[in-house]
Amino acid sequence: MQNLSVEIINQLSDNYSYLIFNNNNSSSIIIDPAEAEIIIDSLKQKKLDLDYIFITHHHKDHTSGVLNLLKEYPKVKIFSPSELNSLSINKISDGDILKTSLNEFNILSTPGHTLDHIVLCDYNNNLLFAGDVLFRLGCGRIFEGTFEQMHHSLQKLFNLPDEMKVFCGHEYTKNNLKFLEYIFKNNIILEKTKNKILKDLNSKGRSIPFNLGEEKKCNPFLNQECELGIEFKQRNNYSNSEFFRYLRERKDNY
Repeated sequence: MQNLSVEIINQLSDNYSYLIFNNNNSSSIIIDPAEAEIIIDSLKQKKLDLDYIFITHHHKDHTSGVLNLLKEYPKVKIFSPSELNSLSINKISDGDILKTSLNEFNILSTPGHTLDHIVLCDYNNNLLFAGDVLFRLGCGRIFEGTFEQMHHSLQKLFNLPDEMKVFCGHEYTKNNLKFLEYIFKNNIILEKTKNKILKDLNSKGRSIPFNLGEEKKCNPFLNQECELGIEFKQRNNYSNSEFFRYLRERKDNY
């Protein structure tokens, strides 16, 4: 295990990109770059080389910075689950284990938001880069896949170790919180979670990263058996998949 640092880099209006590095060498990794300039500034300030770019899915708000990063760092290796225009990439898919000069990533296929979506699991450092599958108190919108695919992808994440620290693709937490407050009115668990989130937002200006084990307790998109939603599910006689579909459809129209 290396003593890794993860710098959260704000992108566009509410996107996040991630810079992974340590203090022992000049190597670094970028995940889901949308805007190259701010990333390049951070790399130069820290005197880091960019050796790897990892992409979680093909949406432009996760890939639009790749070309300019490649111009600045022509030797960078690009890892993506699908083609990126005419760029030379290393294609990654479910079950791949990729060793970098800093760490080791296990690749999990998580279709639903897009068909090509993957997440990056660093088990040694308890880091999960979830792209647009899992958000704090929410999950990604289903654009290309099915409800069944998205539900299954979230079950994969639910089965990961509680110690995982989750880094997601967007800052959607306030809106996700408002939605759950609308569905589960006057809920004590949600009120406690709200206090933690507001503390994070006030102190750090963002709600991420978050602990996967804690998220399992309060995110009904991730865990339909969580205490927050179990009574609601039983009252309406929903199966887990039916409950997930209900929540996602209501959120789509919220």
